[in-house]
Formats: sequence, C-alpha cells, structure tokens
Amino acid sequence: MRVSQSSPNGNSALNIIFFTAIPVLACFAVTCEPVEAIESMDIRTLFSQPTRDYSSGPLWVWNDMLTDDQIISTLNDLAGQKVKQVFVHPRPGLMTPYLSDEWFRLWKVALKEAEKLDMNVWIYDENSYPSGFAGGLVPEAMPESRGQGLVLRERKQPPKWSDRTVAVFRLRDDGYDNITEEVRRGKKMPEGSYLVAVIQLARSGGWFGGKYYVDLLHPGVTQKFLEITMDAYKREVGDQFGKRVPGVFTDEPHLAPAGGLHWSVDLGQEFRKRWGYDLTDHLPGLVRPIGDWKRIRHNY
Repeated sequence: MRVSQSSPNGNSALNIIFFTAIPVLACFAVTCEPVEAIESMDIRTLFSQPTRDYSSGPLWVWNDMLTDDQIISTLNDLAGQKVKQVFVHPRPGLMTPYLSDEWFRLWKVALKEAEKLDMNVWIYDENSYPSGFAGGLVPEAMPESRGQGLVLRERKQPPKWSDRTVAVFRLRDDGYDNITEEVRRGKKMPEGSYLVAVIQLARSGGWFGGKYYVDLLHPGVTQKFLEITMDAYKREVGDQFGKRVPGVFTDEPHLAPAGGLHWSVDLGQEFRKRWGYDLTDHLPGLVRPIGDWKRIRHNY
C-alpha cells in the first residue's frame, strides 16, 4: 500500500510503501541454548499490540524539497495507525541535497519526533537504488569506477579494432579461432562470421544523480561507498545506532549496470589467478554452447 502526502505545489512529497518486517530468530551454533516457551496468550497480545521492533515497517520515500512539518506530520499520521518504524528512502524527485547538512538536520527532526512517538527510523543506504553509488557521489569521487558490461555481437564483416574491443573471434562450423592480435594489428580479414567482444559503459542519468552506476568489483568502490554514506550517518546520528536507528537497509547491488555480462578491469587477471588459464581465449563459450563451454561458464 502506498500513501502520498502532497507538497504545497501539488507534487507528491512523501510516499509510504508498506511491507511487513518480520524479525526471524535463528540458531547457528551446534549447541544452542534451549528456547524458553512463551505462553500463547502473550504471543496473541504481542501480535495485537506489537512493540516498535515488531511493527510494520514502510519505506518512507523522501523526495521534493522536504520540510519539518512534512516529516513531523507524516510520522504522527503513521503512529496514529500503529505503524511504529520507518525506512527513510530517498528517491528521484528529491531536491534536498542528499547527505548534506540540511539532509541530516531533517533526519534529526525525524529522530526527535520518533523519540516522542516511540518509533524506529531505519537508514536506507542509497539515493534511489541499487545501493553502491551514493546518489552519484561515488562515481564523482572515483570516475574510474564506472560500471562496465561485456557484449558479444556477431558480425558478417571483418571488424575494426577500437579501444573498447576485448577480443575478436572468427566462427567456424566446428568452433572458432581467436584472431584478436590480427585485428589489433589492422590485418585485412576475409568476409565471414565474426564474434566481437566489446565493453560498453553504464549510462549516466537522473536516476544516478546525473552520474552512472559503478562497478562494485572495482577495487576501492565498496570502501568509498561506506566512507561517503555510512561514515556520514555515523558522524551525524551515530549516537542513535542501536537505539532509534536499529540498522541499515541495502538494496539489490547490481553487477551488470551496462548490460551484457559483468566485466571488471581486473577480471581477466583474477580469472587466470584462480583457474590457471586465459578467459579471453574462451569468451564465445559464455554465450554459445561451443568449446568447453560448461567449464568456462562455471569458472566465470
């Protein structure tokens, strides 16, 4: 269920997306302590009047230019419906600068009101989603982190080499030949069927703060994301960690933001280190059942 609160200009400013958060207690040790029995009437009471940790937890979408009144009135509206925890979820349309001083001032307004209403306020660790680019701040700090995808296309004409070409293969009825070096040197090739592996880059756009999504396997990207995002929350509201702020929601990290197959700058090097052979010699096996394709796909 989605509930919208309109801003003065008529735009949807704060949206509530409901889902039910059900805490799960699991025992991972071999020798678990016996679980103490709970009276069924106590469970019935807890279900009918859940504490804030067992309450429904909506994604509380923050967009538009946020105001104190919007935040306070929305929390009171939710508390009045016995919803006692929220996940602050930045989304496109947000005009309050993400992770700015004003952003955290509003967060503190929310936490102050949550204290009065006995509510939890969870961190959603991204501006839109997928998690990992910090609303465009990670690619701004690390332009080299731009997400990549490997695409293999069949062509009938001999391809020309480009700076995004990874490998070129001439297809045969019974397999293929790696002719990467010949094409790289500009050797004239006959007409035929060719499979060309090229890198394409993640597109920029408003969903990614005017930047682009990152390659999550690029060295240093995760550390930069945590530094920009979580260090800021720790600095500004860290005194509420484990209190009014129970934890963090991270949303569907993505490995192929540019389409195609995932590719990283050092993927070939890491593949050889782990498996002892060159992945680029066997790229056709990733998209066609040729060569030792089952092993290639397993190892990839």
